[in-house]
Amino acid sequence: MLNKQFFNAALAVMLVSLPALAHTQVVKPDVVTPVEMSNRDINRVTCVDGAINDAFFSQEKGIVVENNGNNSFIKFLIQDDGLHQEYVSARSEFYLVCAGEIYTLMVSPKDIPGQTIRLSTGAKNRIKDNQELLSPLPDEERAVYLTMAALEDDIPDSFSVSTNTNSEWVSRMTAGTPNTQLALRRTIRVDGLGLSLKEFLVRTSTTTTFSETDFLSSAIGESIFAVTMDPLSLEPGQVGRLFVVSKEGF
Repeated sequence: MLNKQFFNAALAVMLVSLPALAHTQVVKPDVVTPVEMSNRDINRVTCVDGAINDAFFSQEKGIVVENNGNNSFIKFLIQDDGLHQEYVSARSEFYLVCAGEIYTLMVSPKDIPGQTIRLSTGAKNRIKDNQELLSPLPDEERAVYLTMAALEDDIPDSFSVSTNTNSEWVSRMTAGTPNTQLALRRTIRVDGLGLSLKEFLVRTSTTTTFSETDFLSSAIGESIFAVTMDPLSLEPGQVGRLFVVSKEGF
């Protein structure tokens, strides 16, 4: 039979364990976007710009959707005859209304972990949200806010994050610390305010106490406005985090 009871129980668990979802995809409005979802775990769709107003899909294909504010939870139901389980594999089309915009998802169910899909109208709304968030603050406090957001991994949805998937350790990026290597982890951009942050991982082959001025190098970034190292002292084998904020025109 269709395992709908499992969905209701799993949804309750998921509401308190969303970080377990494995992968995030971003979808724009007015474009048919192919995405993959788990055919055994619960998938989450988030409307970045407001509430999910409605969802349209073929219920006869064994799909359950629960909307909750700006989130929609999607589960492909499992057929279980007591001897074996059959998982949905047929592709399905979803129409989601997010903040008044229509998003079309062409979903392929796969044997993968639960996915997170983000619905976003893109740069225009990001700029507006960023200006509302940070325009009242002076430049120094904006830099602190951006650094803390990266340090605590609590990054607003309106910030653009680019993860460096091919990080390589690079030497000689700092003149005063020759035994130090850096690897770029990610770049965070604040559209509309000319701010960006590069996060590096840092390691050293000798016990080293750093100063933030050690990282004022064009090899690390242009127009550097603020630098934060956590921690300032590293032992061999220990990895630190370096946050470099740049400001256009600085």
